[in-house]
Amino acid sequence: MFTAPKRHVIRSDKQLRVLVSAARQEIVDVMADLGTVSVAEIAAALRRPADALYFHLRTLQRAGLVKKAGSRRRGGRLEALYRTISPELFLHYEPASAMNRRAVTAIVSSMLRLGVRDFRRAFGRSEVVVSGPQRELWAWRKAARLTLPQVAALNRQIQDLAHSMSQPQGKGRLFGVTVLLVPLDRPGRSRKERPRAQRRRK
Repeated sequence: MFTAPKRHVIRSDKQLRVLVSAARQEIVDVMADLGTVSVAEIAAALRRPADALYFHLRTLQRAGLVKKAGSRRRGGRLEALYRTISPELFLHYEPASAMNRRAVTAIVSSMLRLGVRDFRRAFGRSEVVVSGPQRELWAWRKAARLTLPQVAALNRQIQDLAHSMSQPQGKGRLFGVTVLLVPLDRPGRSRKERPRAQRRRK
């Protein structure tokens, strides 16, 4: 029986390139949540025809992000089962590498496009819950100055959220959560040190 390691950091060029595809990101997300699944179950969760998933699934297998996890009989036929290499997948960030910067930025761009698409679809449904303790739809952005201890605390909160979302749930509706933390200025440069063209004219 295939046992997935608890955490996998995606470092290789091959694995990063594979995840630039928004469709493959969705497949990996669903598989990580559902655990051991068949193609039919992935298709049902994503509401897509199974035939549209086989190419992406094979690509994820070749990259080592998805593994075969046995088979089972259902409806008189044998169906293959699959798992992600780990329920928790994290991107490796390497700013000094041009390849890594291009791949990670492309992956994040796909994540954000998925987030916008999902928000638009959900917001178009009259029954979506937009207030109260069972609120289903959020869009939030806030810029704030943070000290290093506050940044560390925020990172712990994001890591706790990521860990919670990475635990196979098995029940309930499928939700997508997109989180972005970005420094908005460059540290260590005062206003006087900035190039004249970057200063705000009064």
